[in-house]
Amino acid sequence: MKLQYIDADEVVISEDEGSVHRKKWLFRMLRLWPWFLFSLLVSLSVAFLYLHYYATPIYRAVASVMVKDEKKGAELMDNSRLKEIGLGSNSKLVENEIEILKSYDLMEEVVDSLQLFLSVKHVGRIRNTVVAFGDDIPFTIEIINPEDIRNTRHWIVTDTVNAVLFQSEYDKHPYLLQYGQIYKSGAVRFRCLPGAPYPDSPEHKVDSSRSNYKVDISSPNQTAIRYSKKLSVEAASKSATVINLEMEDTNQERAAAILQTLIAIYNQQGLEDKNRVTDNTIDFLNDRLVTVATELGGTEGSVEKFKSENRVTDLSADAQQYLEISQQVDAQKAQSQTQLNIVSALVRDLELNQENPQLVPSTLGILEPSLGLLIEKHNDLVLQKERMQQKSGPKNPLVIDQQNQIRELRSKLLTNVRNLKKAYTISRDDISRKDAQLNNRIRTVPQLEKKLVQITRNQNVQEQLYAFLLQKREEAAVSRASNIEDSRTIVQARGLGVVSPKTTKVWALGILMGIMLPVALISLKDFMNNKVGDVTQVEQRTDMPLLGIISHVKKLKSPVVIDSLSRSAVAEQIRNIRTSIGLTGKNKEWSFSGKIKEVQTILVTSFQPGDGKSFVSLNLAAGYALLNKKTVMLEFDLRRPHISKDLGLDVQEGISSILTGKSALDDLLVEVQEYEGHLFLLPAGYLATNPAELISGPKMPCLIKMLRERFDYIIINTPPFSIITDATLLQKYADITLIVLRQDHTSRDVYTELKHRVARHPDNPVYLLLNDVGKRKRYQQRGYGYAKGYYH
Repeated sequence: MKLQYIDADEVVISEDEGSVHRKKWLFRMLRLWPWFLFSLLVSLSVAFLYLHYYATPIYRAVASVMVKDEKKGAELMDNSRLKEIGLGSNSKLVENEIEILKSYDLMEEVVDSLQLFLSVKHVGRIRNTVVAFGDDIPFTIEIINPEDIRNTRHWIVTDTVNAVLFQSEYDKHPYLLQYGQIYKSGAVRFRCLPGAPYPDSPEHKVDSSRSNYKVDISSPNQTAIRYSKKLSVEAASKSATVINLEMEDTNQERAAAILQTLIAIYNQQGLEDKNRVTDNTIDFLNDRLVTVATELGGTEGSVEKFKSENRVTDLSADAQQYLEISQQVDAQKAQSQTQLNIVSALVRDLELNQENPQLVPSTLGILEPSLGLLIEKHNDLVLQKERMQQKSGPKNPLVIDQQNQIRELRSKLLTNVRNLKKAYTISRDDISRKDAQLNNRIRTVPQLEKKLVQITRNQNVQEQLYAFLLQKREEAAVSRASNIEDSRTIVQARGLGVVSPKTTKVWALGILMGIMLPVALISLKDFMNNKVGDVTQVEQRTDMPLLGIISHVKKLKSPVVIDSLSRSAVAEQIRNIRTSIGLTGKNKEWSFSGKIKEVQTILVTSFQPGDGKSFVSLNLAAGYALLNKKTVMLEFDLRRPHISKDLGLDVQEGISSILTGKSALDDLLVEVQEYEGHLFLLPAGYLATNPAELISGPKMPCLIKMLRERFDYIIINTPPFSIITDATLLQKYADITLIVLRQDHTSRDVYTELKHRVARHPDNPVYLLLNDVGKRKRYQQRGYGYAKGYYH
């Protein structure tokens, strides 16, 4: 008859197994709350130590500037009054200014200005090093030759009450520094200057007797590269002319100082570029004024000499009239001549500097819009080329490309000026013709008056030209004085506080680690555990029915835990197993008398030694004896018997003697006291050399037959079936087989072996017992007992 087992609970109740496992896992974690509490305390302590003693705070400083963009409202920052007289600053592109602010050269000047290649760290008691800057340092180290710094150097400077001690990595002992005196360490020349005293605020208080500082000196080039990477320059939006600057550093004051200095140097360079164009124009005007002043002096001298020699004091009415007309003509001629002279000068300047383009002076009143735009665009390209050439050298492809653009633009400019010169020449010739006609009329005036008029006319021309040049020079001077930065700082450099480490994130990570670490360790331990687990695992991993469980007993005073007065959890579990056995077995069928034929022979075995099969056998036999059933326990562990010793019996012969024919059954049965003649033990006897052959011999069926006739229950205790074949050989004499598994002791290989055993012997009813349940906290079960006459 093939065994089929159906759990009644599975038929009645259908519960989500995943939900059950999650609840079980959750309750198990809750039982281990002390470990979670300890892990949280450790993790939070680590987070505290990290934040206060290890992590270096990173501070962020911000600033914002608004530039004049020719496409985005440059007129908002222009001076309208200067525009009325033709003066005003040039507009810029926001994209270009962002690249300038991010340029390496600009950051290099900031590094040189603030001596950022010199990093000073205060060596404290709590933190190893804290970055100091500005007023946080009671002294100032000035590097005289920063360009000679090649490798990183490390100094130790100790500030005492009366002196400053210095020690480099090459010095064995520190030596005293005198303020203001120049010293040399390697290739670096420096001097130490007194700094500001510490404020009275608590965060600045240090040991007044001695303060150690670590000074790191790096190459200015590497320092500029390092800080360029920390700088962020971005436009506030696509339609705005505002540029936002951000800097992250380990010192908040230093980050703000870098941004402030960067903006100041940027504005200064922009203003210098604008002043260069104006200065070039003023120099050109000064040269022309010297020439015109010389010519005017000569003309005035000629008038004075002529009048003195000819004693001329007044002119006739006709001469006066002709003179007035001639003055108007002369004025037009002078203006035309002036414009022609200016254009001629521009032509000479453009032709002389064709191969080495320089800045071109402004048009100085020449009313030609296209010429002014060409000159302005030419000067901007020259300035950009010079700036880029300083950064990357003359052979940079961008520099060569800009040189080609300048040559092409200069050629267009030269063509424009030449055409303009031709136009002014034609205009001057036309005025000259008019002047010739007037001279014909003047010929009627006496020769003397005619000469005087000619001399006077030359004087007027020179005076007008001199006044015109003076006016333009003053306008250029006003333009230079009115030059201001093309950007305006709308947000001063200021610190935003600590941006790293994020305190909240560190604490959150500490809490998360405090929770996840025990979970991970427990999960890893479960993964590495290769022992039999709880009831759920046993039921899931094997198809054999679980007949019952036996809880863990902390202190076992006697191998027998069940008697007529025992009410312990283990005793009740033995009784429950005894009851379940009565309802199982291959002979579970109705007899003709209407009663169930009960199981008589029970074989108890295990997978490996130490699982508790002897404990189960002994207590199960005692349980049947308490029912006044005549019970015998067979100690068939013929290789390592120990039930006799557990009961305190000293016997020499037993089953091995019966199977060899040396002794009779009645001579070897041993009655166990305190059970009123209902419990007997058939000991193993001497250690046989061939137990398997004895069990398979002809005496074995006779022994079982005699025992069945004389006893109500037969408990057979066998060796582990995974090692020895004895249990398999005895299984055919048993009504049912009980395999004892011990929680957290039996290897999980038993599941595979049980499947193979069922496959090999499908008709033999086999049941499982789970022993030692709840020894570990992870497997603890709820117990029960008596209180005031009730179960609880």
